[in-house]
Amino acid sequence: MKRFTLLRVLLWASAMAFAPQVSAQTADKEVEPPTDAPAPESVDTVVSAEEANISAADARAAALEAQIEGLQAQITELKAAVTKATPSWKGAPQWTDSEGWSFKVRGRLIIDTAYAPKPDNYVANRNLGFNTRVRRFRIGVEGAIPGGFGYKAEVDYANSTVGFGDVVLTYAPTGKIYGFTFGNHESLNGMEQITSSRWSSFIERAQANDAFGNTRRLGLSVNLKSNDNLFRFDAGVFAAHTIDASLDNDGYILAARTSYSPYVGNGFVHMGLNFQHREFQSNDNAVASTSSGAPSTNQIARYRARPFLQTTDVRYVDTGNFAAKSDNIFGAELYGVFKSLHFGGEAQYVKVNAYSAGDTATGLDAFNGGSLVTPTGDPSFFSGFFEAGYFLTGETRGYKNGTWDRTKVLNPVNKGGSGAFQLIGRVDYLDLDTAKLKNGLTNNFATGATSLAALNTRLGRGGTQTGYLFGLTWIPIDYVRFLFNYIHTEVEGGPLAATVKPLSTAPVDKRKYSTDAFAIRASIDW
Repeated sequence: MKRFTLLRVLLWASAMAFAPQVSAQTADKEVEPPTDAPAPESVDTVVSAEEANISAADARAAALEAQIEGLQAQITELKAAVTKATPSWKGAPQWTDSEGWSFKVRGRLIIDTAYAPKPDNYVANRNLGFNTRVRRFRIGVEGAIPGGFGYKAEVDYANSTVGFGDVVLTYAPTGKIYGFTFGNHESLNGMEQITSSRWSSFIERAQANDAFGNTRRLGLSVNLKSNDNLFRFDAGVFAAHTIDASLDNDGYILAARTSYSPYVGNGFVHMGLNFQHREFQSNDNAVASTSSGAPSTNQIARYRARPFLQTTDVRYVDTGNFAAKSDNIFGAELYGVFKSLHFGGEAQYVKVNAYSAGDTATGLDAFNGGSLVTPTGDPSFFSGFFEAGYFLTGETRGYKNGTWDRTKVLNPVNKGGSGAFQLIGRVDYLDLDTAKLKNGLTNNFATGATSLAALNTRLGRGGTQTGYLFGLTWIPIDYVRFLFNYIHTEVEGGPLAATVKPLSTAPVDKRKYSTDAFAIRASIDW
């Protein structure tokens, strides 16, 4: 409108300037316009034409502006689409959208190299000495589904065999204190077992987990936590077998675990209790040994442990097979984390419900021979460890949801730093020595044989094993670790004591020997 007003003023001024001259000429001579000349345009007519031109220009500008806005909207949509298609990286690509969907490829590669020398006079087994093993080669996927659902599935291809890690469906609605886990997962053992091998303290977990057969099982667990996530309680029911084991279905495990981790000073304390009742599968009138620890798929129990390494299958402590219906495992956990210092340990006590000579086993629980019973009662076993560690480079040990978690490196090598360095030591004790088994019958002893070999076999059942472990861990970046372990193992009794110490005058279950081992682990996870 300002342009229209200015135009009117200019036209009015021009008209006023020429007005005197026109008046003079009119006075001298009357001028008549030619009959064919067009009528002069008025000021309003000129202004209207100009307004029309300006309106047309404004319309074109408005149309162009609308087109630009449309293009901008398309660019915004394109950017959003590109953002959805571009993954974030947490060791591997992870896709997440605003609706709650996520997807990530996960896995780990762990390679162990160790030197575990043979004890004195023990030359019958070639599975000691120098060895290298792909401990784990695990690949899988995990993700979230809108509504609080999640999933994880892992397959392990280590050493040309196929096994399974976590294969679970979870439900943990946002803002709720409860959740559920269904599938193949840890049966609520102690913290050492539940913690991922990606950030365990040493190359192998504490020997209680190997000796007592703690592992994943198929089952359903309910998970409760406080709003501040300091208190947790988990309970579940599981099958007696793992995901890739038998189809037997009359064994089961009832398990529970609780933990509380209050803040104390500049750190926190973790306190936990765990319990398992394991009802073994029916014997099915068979006598079978187990290869991976108790409980077996039949009612034949066996508890044994490797010497803190998986590069050998030799066990210096081993109860041998005996008939049992069930066992109960009671566990306790206590740790403290104060900046770079962390310390603590765990203990587990196992009470076995064994078959004695007076038990009548019928039907599926009948045994082909009587040599597997324990005539003097139910055996019990114990294991515990204590450790202390310190990060020389200032890191704090990672902790999340009642278990150890990833340690965040303060100065990773990819940013010019040295990575994280951790020193750690542990004392780990396992007691499988029990008079209940020593007084039990072996196959030879049951037939009346009283030979020295039969006596030594009976006295050699079980044994104790103590490990003194020292480790140096280097974490160059968050997803790569190198572990260097020295392991001094002391054994008393056990199935190899008579062979390793043949000239000793002490009873077989009192003969002692020791070994020293060195191991290195290289691992990466994504």
